[in-house]
Amino acid sequence: MKPVHLILLMVFLGIVAGLSGVDAVTGEEILRKVDANVKYDTIIYTGKMEIFINAKAAPRTKIMKTYGMGTQKAFVEFLNPEDKNTRYLKIDKKMWIYDGEEENVFLISGHMLKQGMMGSDVSYEDALESDGLYQKYNIEITGTETVDGRPCTIITLTAKVKEVSYEKRKIWVDTERFIGLKEEKYAKSGKLLKESRVLEVRKIGERYFPVKSEIADKLRKGSKTVFTMQDVQLDVPVSEKLFTMQNLQK
Repeated sequence: MKPVHLILLMVFLGIVAGLSGVDAVTGEEILRKVDANVKYDTIIYTGKMEIFINAKAAPRTKIMKTYGMGTQKAFVEFLNPEDKNTRYLKIDKKMWIYDGEEENVFLISGHMLKQGMMGSDVSYEDALESDGLYQKYNIEITGTETVDGRPCTIITLTAKVKEVSYEKRKIWVDTERFIGLKEEKYAKSGKLLKESRVLEVRKIGERYFPVKSEIADKLRKGSKTVFTMQDVQLDVPVSEKLFTMQNLQK
């Protein structure tokens, strides 16, 4: 299952039984419908990331061009002047960054994984998370609620292994479009750590696709990141040569 912020940022880079018209009868089956709705072989888009440090300050805006193959490969090149020549390469569960100022490549690992990408509210650890949730969490339907006027089913994920970033997660899924509209992530203590919301959904071909979201790190008071995808192209030709160390250091 792809979290709301991962769908939007890491190609840069994330629901209830018994409702009429819903064939799925378990939380896992519903989440797999969410995955199917946003599944693609390739993607190309231009992304805008607005990072708000607090409610009073103007956001720092970053523009990027992103290419991806499924959830396994992504190449991102920043276009805004202050970050020009900064690039990311993701292959499976590893991510490298090219620093144009130092002309060097760094593997993101260790304590760096907890840091926010480019100072945003999304950590590198979040961005590298992919398809292991079904094995790591117990998944159950725990209620219904309306989010932004849309009927949603609440799916709760509870960790069943120790190697997870969040002990508990709650996802509000649009029961008609199978889009995760809201997600909360909790620590073992029960403290809310992260919250994300989809702000805009667009129909691309025959599917509904989230193109704008807001992510807030609840440990950073007043902080939030708004991420927008523009000119989204799905299942178009993308060269394998993009996802190489040679391209990262070009």
